[in-house]
Amino acid sequence: MTNCKQIPLPKIDKGDLQKIISFFSMGNHLFSERYGHHALKSFDIITKGDTSPMIKHFLSIVRWLTTCTKHTAVRDIEHLYLSILMPRNQIPWHVDQTQTDIYANSIITSISTANSFIEFENDKKYHYREGYSYLIKSGVKHRIMNLSDEYRVTLCLTPKENPYAEVD
Repeated sequence: MTNCKQIPLPKIDKGDLQKIISFFSMGNHLFSERYGHHALKSFDIITKGDTSPMIKHFLSIVRWLTTCTKHTAVRDIEHLYLSILMPRNQIPWHVDQTQTDIYANSIITSISTANSFIEFENDKKYHYREGYSYLIKSGVKHRIMNLSDEYRVTLCLTPKENPYAEVD
């Protein structure tokens, strides 16, 4: 069974990575705890279609979003957030949805994911290739491990409609 698939969005560069880590490391109040887990924090860039003025600080993300909406099937963005998992940490086993046979609408794009993986129950570990985008079947029990001494940084994009999320 394949619980993770790569999708054809443009690659994202690491142009803003140091800026993201700097904001995060300073204990910036813009980052909030995600899912009640101290090691997983996020920063909302687009919420219910409204774009945060802070996006101007992340020019590589602006370029990536522009490319996505002009040249792919992803159009209207409902939500977009940066997700940061602290070094040598994990998101324990969990299930995000109830349906196991469909891919989630959200697209996860790897910015900095070296030495980290997502593992699904009764399936294999998937290592994200940096710069690439993925869909997961989040109705399946899974966990995320960051074995690196660096922060694991991903973008999570949820369009209003995601044609890539259809079952193969």
